[in-house]
Amino acid sequence: MDFEFVKEWLQKFGIESNLQELSLAISSLMVLIGCYITYAIARWLIDHAIEHLLKRAPERWYKSLVNSGLFKRCANLAPVILIHSFIPILFIDDFESWQSPLRTVVGVYLTWVITSILTALANVVSIAYDYSYKAREVPITGVIQVIKLVLVLMAIIITIAIIMNKSPMYLLSGFGAMTAILMVVFRDTLMGFVAGVQLATNRMVAIGDWIELTDHGVDGTVQEVGLISVQVENWDKTIVYLPTYVLIHESFKNWQGMINTGGRRMRRSLMIDLDSSRILSDEELEEVAEKHFNQSVEDWLSENELQKPVSNLTVFRVFANNYLKNHKQVREDLLHMARLMQPTAAGIPLEIYAFAKETEWTKYEAIQSSILEYLYSVMADFGLKNYQYMNNNQAFSEQNGEGTHSQSNSGR
Repeated sequence: MDFEFVKEWLQKFGIESNLQELSLAISSLMVLIGCYITYAIARWLIDHAIEHLLKRAPERWYKSLVNSGLFKRCANLAPVILIHSFIPILFIDDFESWQSPLRTVVGVYLTWVITSILTALANVVSIAYDYSYKAREVPITGVIQVIKLVLVLMAIIITIAIIMNKSPMYLLSGFGAMTAILMVVFRDTLMGFVAGVQLATNRMVAIGDWIELTDHGVDGTVQEVGLISVQVENWDKTIVYLPTYVLIHESFKNWQGMINTGGRRMRRSLMIDLDSSRILSDEELEEVAEKHFNQSVEDWLSENELQKPVSNLTVFRVFANNYLKNHKQVREDLLHMARLMQPTAAGIPLEIYAFAKETEWTKYEAIQSSILEYLYSVMADFGLKNYQYMNNNQAFSEQNGEGTHSQSNSGR
């Protein structure tokens, strides 16, 4: 096919001056219009063919192939091929010297079209993988980003080779001399890639995990594990972008094991006033055993391997331990106990150590609070008082007989 008919058509209108230039401009415009029509037809055929072929395909393949833009980018090949075919036909005679630079431009454009198709294909793999059950445990976002980076670097090398009219191997032969520079320029990228591979291989962190790095202000769930950074949404809804390699070079706490176990640890202490601790009389011990343990004193002492005399601290500790053991929201198969800790200036702590069945924050806090609230409320039945700091006025009042016992000005 040639465009001599354009010249003949112009000559019929009596146009002789600048005939070749005007003919070339009209012919080029016709080719560009033909390219647009070719692109539109290719898009229409691809869209309808894909819709028909993928109508019954699984959702992940439909969304990955359509949303990635793969087929839209494939349609760009049609006009590029068309332009490349018409260059030796359009640019002849006086314009033959234009063929080489135009082919260079088309070659560069074709290189980047193919690169965009390959990156879209990487997106297809990424989107399809997100639907698999392994996506949360082993994210491949970093790997996909590395593949895209390699594709872009290759496209840059090929582009330079086309412009210089040299083989890409000619450029790659001198690539080793640039390694040191590239190591500096892409330091974070390379470290992030290595870290991403280690994180994925060892399954150290996955999307949705709750991680904590106090030094970096991180305390929330992982939203994305990328090539260079890890996106974490803190519980206060702030977003932190953490360098990926930090998770390899520094220690961090991953709470996902707690969630997978289905038990969240409760570790709170009731502060007991030491001045309220005392030995229980036989009558008091019998009353407490019947009221709170529904047992006789002898059976209760035997079951708990105790012997008289017994302090109210001991009885309350055993009561708290039994309360945890029989609580419906406490995991029986995990460690649970009530224990007295080292005495402090603020009294003696009775620590509640157990695992709640609920790991969701609000439900967990509700369970923990209800246990402490109940134990605080029954503490008086055992003759115990919780420690409470007294200010100078309260201490003065007690020293003058208005309180139950004296206290120093500085409190406890």
